[in-house]
Amino acid sequence: MQRRFSIAAIIAVLATGSLVHSERPSATTSVIRGLSGGQGKGIFARVAFHSMRDGNSEIYTMNANGGNETSVTEDPATDMDPAISPDGRDMVFTSNRSGNNDIFLLSRHGGDPVNLTDNPFNDGWARWSPDGRQIVFHSNRDGNFEIYVMDFDGQMPTRLTDYGGIDQFPDWSPDGRKILFRRDVDIYVLDVTTGDTERLTNAPPLNQMATWSPDGNQIAFMSTRDGYPSVFTMNADGSQQVNRTPKPEGDLASDWMSRAPSWSRNGKRIYFASFRPSTGGDTEVFVMNADGSHVRRLTSAVGVDASPRAW
Repeated sequence: MQRRFSIAAIIAVLATGSLVHSERPSATTSVIRGLSGGQGKGIFARVAFHSMRDGNSEIYTMNANGGNETSVTEDPATDMDPAISPDGRDMVFTSNRSGNNDIFLLSRHGGDPVNLTDNPFNDGWARWSPDGRQIVFHSNRDGNFEIYVMDFDGQMPTRLTDYGGIDQFPDWSPDGRKILFRRDVDIYVLDVTTGDTERLTNAPPLNQMATWSPDGNQIAFMSTRDGYPSVFTMNADGSQQVNRTPKPEGDLASDWMSRAPSWSRNGKRIYFASFRPSTGGDTEVFVMNADGSHVRRLTSAVGVDASPRAW
């Protein structure tokens, strides 16, 4: 059952952690579909992404430097936008296997994915809290897209924003005190201890898919301000916004797209999805240094490879 609280109540429970009503299960040695991250690492301790190489979108994982690409889901529905739990042992993703977009959990214990949201509206872009006890996501269950949080097992879904426009693409700060999200065409940050929101971008036509660096000092995001979707970084306060995937001068803007950035665990690299002339227009997963240097293509399968999320 969905619950609604005043913003003051939401702030209070998030600040104290009292939204959490269930304990995270202890680690196990279970291996799902033969995946193993090695001793001391989770079974999903890799890079997750979705791919249409087999005709429809499925969830895959691969090594941090590419290679050893492994299918995690196998369903005729569309599975996309995976996120690995902080301990690397569970995964959430969006799927329309229920008839609409819901958020599913693929557990360390194996078995079929579990529908965590299970409602007739569209839920997606699930992201784990730093302690792995909660999941933030966007949903249009109340008529327009808003930001919600729920326990890791799907219990206690709680609405965090109340806005007449579009709130989408949330991401937790490393300390769990702030949530980045897209509001209309710009990136905002919600301080969950005060309820205050702050606008970080003001560069039309669109900024979205923001994600914190592991140290909380920088933010990577997608922007179309230069005439094509590109990955930018900025400081946590919104200053020094820089295009890290600029197209070469003379190339058509329509031939370039970079989006859905994700930081490596050490904060030194950024994964992202991109098509460009070198891919023949096919969307693939790339990685680059955080300053935009040393860009490398990691996937090469025919069909869209996108939404990489590093553990």
